Amino acid sequence: MAKRILFQTALDKGYISKEQLQQVEEYRAETNVSDERALLDLKILTEENLMKLYHDIYGYDMISSIKNMEADAFTLKCRYKTLLDIGFMPVTKDNKVHIITAKPQNSLFAEDYIRETTSYKGGFTYSLITETNLKKLISKAFNIESEDVDIESFELSADTPSNVYDVSENDSSAIVNLVNRILREAIENKISDIHFEPQADHLRVRYRDDGLLKPMFKLPKNIARQLVNRIKTMSNLDVNNSKIIQDGNARLDIFGKTIDIRVSVIPSTNGENAVIRILDQSKLKFDISMLGFSKENEEKFCKLIQKPQGMILLTGPTGSGKSTSLYAALSVLNTIERCIITFEEPVEYHMDGIVQVQVNPAMGVTFPKALNSGLRQDIEVALVGEIRDRETAEIAFDAANTGHMVFSTLHTNSAASSILRLVKMGIEPYMVSRVLSAVINQRLARRICQNCMEEYKLESNSPYRNLLGCGDKEIVLHRGRGCDECAGTGYKGRIAIQEFLIVNDEIGELLDSNATTHEIEQAAIRNGMKKIQQDGIDKSLSGLTTLDEIHRVVYFDNL
Repeated sequence: MAKRILFQTALDKGYISKEQLQQVEEYRAETNVSDERALLDLKILTEENLMKLYHDIYGYDMISSIKNMEADAFTLKCRYKTLLDIGFMPVTKDNKVHIITAKPQNSLFAEDYIRETTSYKGGFTYSLITETNLKKLISKAFNIESEDVDIESFELSADTPSNVYDVSENDSSAIVNLVNRILREAIENKISDIHFEPQADHLRVRYRDDGLLKPMFKLPKNIARQLVNRIKTMSNLDVNNSKIIQDGNARLDIFGKTIDIRVSVIPSTNGENAVIRILDQSKLKFDISMLGFSKENEEKFCKLIQKPQGMILLTGPTGSGKSTSLYAALSVLNTIERCIITFEEPVEYHMDGIVQVQVNPAMGVTFPKALNSGLRQDIEVALVGEIRDRETAEIAFDAANTGHMVFSTLHTNSAASSILRLVKMGIEPYMVSRVLSAVINQRLARRICQNCMEEYKLESNSPYRNLLGCGDKEIVLHRGRGCDECAGTGYKGRIAIQEFLIVNDEIGELLDSNATTHEIEQAAIRNGMKKIQQDGIDKSLSGLTTLDEIHRVVYFDNL
């Protein structure tokens, strides 16, 4: 609302001149800051005058002094960072929630946040305050003295790309508002993907949460094209062509927080199907301990990645956490003494200190060409996003054989089958056994919600008894009852389950003798590898997940 009204009201009320209006509009176009920030940055308005301007627009009372003002218990039900980002502080007044705000254009977001956070169902009243005084009140409420700590210093500046869309504000377009709302809800609920799926008589919107798709909205079919076109516009795709496959990306701003999205659009019989992958860089924490290894396997992994040369492969289907595992390894190796280059399509996670190359076949930047060129840049460690063909595999193996540590991925169903897949690609068996250090086959299973986890005894007639080989023995397992924290599912978050195959002399000899996948797998088991199903069972018995969830993810043939 304020975006279109603020400048015009400022001009009409005499707060700014036409020359200043032109100046502030040019500044805003160049920097992509908000209208109010442009006025303050150029010192055309003081915070006090901006508050008076908001008073003229919204009619709310103004607070000029905070000397005797205090927060209350209701304030502390909210998150400190959210209050600062949205620009408000709620207190109780006359049996209602009174919102003290420096950004009245965010009033709807403030009300929605309060209702969702506190279950408050009543009405709201408002007062205006300057941003500086609001920060002082919020900091005082949370025992943070803003006089001693420069809160602004925590907000890191960054170069802003041209396609940054603020989804935290309302717009005059109903379609834009709808897309913004869907994106905001997904980001706030830590959703990984949003699916826009045209059906015969409606548009279905589903969120992928902890690996499972959940229906969220059923929208009228007649708005499907407008909605997808808005998504295509944001990601710089061709809105005039609905018959081709398109991929794009964009950057979002939600209350000052930057979120990257990747967009894929394909034509279907009912219209264009769009999927948005949300890449929230702020929630990433690359750490070996997050991978879910057993203590023994974690020690093996940490030892292997420190080798000066060789190759480690991560395998599994799309969405099994392969990229996260690879970046956890790179985070350990990312020191000032090493040169690390990644070759990815696309680059999903950005890491300081690492050179990341975006593979783009349409522009002639293929995995083989990029890898060949990158290896001439005096690197120690390389990450190849995926080995898809013989040419890429040969270059990667040559690199691993000539003094480089190479990490990559394959789409295979087991660690043992990955080894034979490389041979079928054309890599000589002796080269595989000499260069390949380890293969890790991985899946992601939902973790039991820690807030509602409970013990239970395995039923006497449960088919899992045969799987566990426990007979009539009493077995105590864990599950989630379902609560508000996990939206009634009993699960919150995910954990990796793996099989960790280390290539040794025995496996090398088997390769030379044209062994089968089963023979290689049995040799790996003799040398300490647990099959992925067994790793899942172990993590179920330790209370991290459930047997039902492991069965869903990897399937027990003998159940």
